[in-house]
Amino acid sequence: MNRTKYSEKNYLCDYDLSLKFFEELGIKVNDIVPLRKVFLVYTDEGNKILKRVNYDVDRVNLISDSLDYVKKSYEHVITYKRFKDDSCYKEWNGQIYIVMDILNGREASFSNPVEIDLCAENIALMHKASKGLREYLKDKYKKDFLDISLKDKIKEAYDDLIWMKSLVDTYKYKNEFDKLFVNNVDKYLNEIKEVQNDLEKSSYDNLRQDGDTIRLCHNDLAYHNFLTKNNEINIIDFDFMTIDLRVMDIWNFILKCIKNAAFDVDKMSTCINGYENVSILKKEEKELLYILIKFPKDFYTISRDYYHKRKNWEYEVYLSRFEGKFSNEDFRYEFLKVLENKFFIGSEVKK
Repeated sequence: MNRTKYSEKNYLCDYDLSLKFFEELGIKVNDIVPLRKVFLVYTDEGNKILKRVNYDVDRVNLISDSLDYVKKSYEHVITYKRFKDDSCYKEWNGQIYIVMDILNGREASFSNPVEIDLCAENIALMHKASKGLREYLKDKYKKDFLDISLKDKIKEAYDDLIWMKSLVDTYKYKNEFDKLFVNNVDKYLNEIKEVQNDLEKSSYDNLRQDGDTIRLCHNDLAYHNFLTKNNEINIIDFDFMTIDLRVMDIWNFILKCIKNAAFDVDKMSTCINGYENVSILKKEEKELLYILIKFPKDFYTISRDYYHKRKNWEYEVYLSRFEGKFSNEDFRYEFLKVLENKFFIGSEVKK
């Protein structure tokens, strides 16, 4: 059995699908179908998505307000249904639910360069539409929602790996995952130190202070969050959105496209060229992008998820994915060499 799908089914079991709940939502239901961690709800008023969220009301409102702002000039983002009381959520039995209209289309294919290009263009259009969002939210909430510094995030990752290393060192018995971790963690700690040094020499702080390229960042730009139909793209699932430098989103998108394709340099070029069809990246952003790609994100993320028990996966799933990451490392290092020699150091991205 697919363990990921199994965990999704467990998650869906926590939904309250009682008749009284749907009456509270004001929805007359004809049929309900599970999909990933949501339900498709077929109604007389059109097809809807019902989703239980695991964050608080303040974050629901922040995401909804941000998407409404973007939709004024870029319509291809999913937004939350407003209820009769003008709220964008319903609280029911201690849980928070949102309802969204279904956006038609199939999931994008990152094996297709045409669709990668189209997705990249739409990311740029979304970023363009979010210009001024930071100021809008600051004025509405009297609070700056700029995400925490990348330098702080990387320091946190470094310190976390140190903690994990100390934890595993105390184990009398080490399983295969532990052995892989211990045998490789020092190498990745050194890589993170190098990233920290590069960040200090970069224009990161100037870009943050200038604020010209601070936008809404999606932060989970995987293929299944792009729906395509008739050469149009819709972007869905903004649960992890932040207000940050747009290059953070571009980094996320590029990694999603290349990490399962042997770190294909041509795919990265397609990502950047597609984005620049709409909006040109600054030289400083491209240099920062190279630094971000050097960060060993896969090693850190799966180690964190395993030792902090952040995902409800079986041990075999963790081990298989961890081993898969290491099998990709030769491609990643070769990829970084190509970038350093041809792409980012003192030059524009090759067209």
